[in-house]
Amino acid sequence: MNANQRYAKPTAGDFARILAEDSTATLHGNADSIVDSITIDSRATPSTDNTIFCAIRTAVNDGHRYTGEMYRKGVRNFLVETMPETPLPGATFIVVPSVTTALHKLAGHYGSGTSTAIVTGSTGKSTTKELIYNGLLRHNANVARSPRSYNSFIGSAIARLEAYMTATPETYIAEAGIDAPAQGHAFAESFGDSATTGVITRITDEHDENFDSHESKILEKIDIVSRCRHIVYDNSDPLVGELLRKKLPPATRLTPVGTPDNPADAHALASAAFPDIDFSQIIDCPARISINPGVRGNVLIQDGYTPDIVSLPYALDRARRHATASRPLVLALGCLQGDTSTLAEAIDDAKHRYGICAVIDEENCDTAFADSHILIFGTPGEKLKRFIESHERADHDTTLIVDLDAIVHNFDYFRRTVPKGTGIVAMVKASAYGMGSIEIGKALQSRGAAYLAVAVVDEGVDMRRAGIDMPLMVLNPVTNHYRELFECHLEPAVFSIDELRRLSAESRDAGMLHYPVHIKLDTGMHRVGFTEEMLDMLADELKDNNAIAVRSVFSHLATADCTDMDDATNAQLESFDRLSASLEKKIGGTFARHILNTAGMLRFAGHGQYEMARLGIGLYGISPLPYPVPALRPVAALHTAIISLKHWPAGTHIGYGGRGQTMRPSIIATIPVGYADGINRHLGCGKASFVVNGVECPTIGNICMDQCMIDVTDAPDVAVGDTVEIFGFRMPVERLAQALDTIPYEILTSVSQRVHRTYLTR
Repeated sequence: MNANQRYAKPTAGDFARILAEDSTATLHGNADSIVDSITIDSRATPSTDNTIFCAIRTAVNDGHRYTGEMYRKGVRNFLVETMPETPLPGATFIVVPSVTTALHKLAGHYGSGTSTAIVTGSTGKSTTKELIYNGLLRHNANVARSPRSYNSFIGSAIARLEAYMTATPETYIAEAGIDAPAQGHAFAESFGDSATTGVITRITDEHDENFDSHESKILEKIDIVSRCRHIVYDNSDPLVGELLRKKLPPATRLTPVGTPDNPADAHALASAAFPDIDFSQIIDCPARISINPGVRGNVLIQDGYTPDIVSLPYALDRARRHATASRPLVLALGCLQGDTSTLAEAIDDAKHRYGICAVIDEENCDTAFADSHILIFGTPGEKLKRFIESHERADHDTTLIVDLDAIVHNFDYFRRTVPKGTGIVAMVKASAYGMGSIEIGKALQSRGAAYLAVAVVDEGVDMRRAGIDMPLMVLNPVTNHYRELFECHLEPAVFSIDELRRLSAESRDAGMLHYPVHIKLDTGMHRVGFTEEMLDMLADELKDNNAIAVRSVFSHLATADCTDMDDATNAQLESFDRLSASLEKKIGGTFARHILNTAGMLRFAGHGQYEMARLGIGLYGISPLPYPVPALRPVAALHTAIISLKHWPAGTHIGYGGRGQTMRPSIIATIPVGYADGINRHLGCGKASFVVNGVECPTIGNICMDQCMIDVTDAPDVAVGDTVEIFGFRMPVERLAQALDTIPYEILTSVSQRVHRTYLTR
């Protein structure tokens, strides 16, 4: 199957039939009930109406206690071991002996046609997994992987099953971690014959206390990959290789990497596992870090990965890639796990290898830094916490939280919607729709994107200065910015003869030959671009023009998101096919073509094999269609905090002009966010609600410049300092857009630059 093909959405009946093959699974309810997402977390709000809640029993809790709660949240599909005592009308139950076993059975069934690479070990699993995934993506493989650090026995099954339900990857990269005996064999059974390649990263003494011996833990790790035909392993512990040779059949191909003095890093392991892939260009694999602009020009990089000394190089690698030459790197060490006897040696090596200008710790953190990248590694104590607080930005309580992992997830999803080999142009114009083009660009530049696209030259210049070196497309006219264009290797879009002639002349004057450009055709948007009547004139200018080279020809769909205007969209597609083919023939050269936008990728990907497609709003987790796309993850959340609470009787007027009025004894909260932050004045007077402690609280009175008021009477246990979600994961940005009769794009791009941005990645 290719990247476009999908399984039909499974039903509860499908699940029950698969599980009944070798167990006593029974179905109670609607066999045709669709299942398109899975959750085991009773605290979570279901992502779709077709979520299935899996009731997991553990030593400390029992998911069966929460079936009623999930039913009240809208869940109608349940995977359980026992039926609830209280009837839940309209719900569908699949009853099995073991929910955990059932999840692995389902994952094994749907993944039977997939080649699975399994990454296990103690440290570096997530980094190695992400590196392999990125490398295969760059190689145009149809690949999926377990998200974040979903490596537990339960988490692995859910991640695999959701991946197989969303698309049909040819290769799946699984991360598998164990912290207790008897899980390794169960993992191997779950992967079954799909297991092809195993990677064992460095095995440390972490969690040794849960096993009879260090040797028994190694044997458990080996069990996980025991069905793989090729196993690459870190050779820093000779015992690993010895046990592999003893335990596995002679036919298993074993590849040791590294030595006791020089443990294997992620690049070495990945290259040994997939020797046909060039991993040298993959420079940034997400881990659990947050990147926060601070005071005095500082940037704080807080690494939440395992604070073991052996993980320090991985953390430094990630920090160094986010740092720029203009900002030196400071290492702030908290409490570390594992054997710290080599810490001094590791720090000396890090100073030389990563260019660290200073190292501080709990006993030496009185220095104030400016214009630095500060990596916080390990668990901070009280003094280091005060150091962090003093360097964090504290001048505004309002924060736009941007989940870079969600950006990557959405990018990967859209890569699978278009035919294999189609390059993705990621739109990061308008500061990445308000979220920060530099950080979004850094998150995407190693994901296999063909281009990043900005609106104006200045945006591209800023990205180059930040160290982004992948191809950049500029969509608006260049006008007088030719010097910056050439110096920063930015590729302009051209949609007029005059601009084409100016650019050609400037290119020759600068001594540039065959400078790459992108030609815009007008096929129906009627905004800018060359029309059919201008095609001959365009071809005459391009033919034998050695100053420029046509890198791509593109157009823009006007109605792809309008399901009642497909005739117009199809007419545009046909016009684009005809005009681009004609131009190619007239100038006697080849170029890439792209016309599909986010809506086009979702609805018209099967029209033809275009070389590229442009991903805009979908990258940011928002559907451009009149219906949601469940696979997309929200990216941005705008949060603030309550700064004042007051109790007012019924009939009290609130805010400018007294436009708000309490209709009952009320608790009114003031929050430090207003129209200067991007909160439109038309959202006042109850037109919108913000979320406090899980409850939607309406605005009351007019929105002020820097503040506004909300009615928190119904919010439980409300207090000063409580978080308020303006939009995000509980309050979709689409809701605010509807209240303003606008589109989510406007809401996102309206968030003021004075609002602090925090970037999360795992």
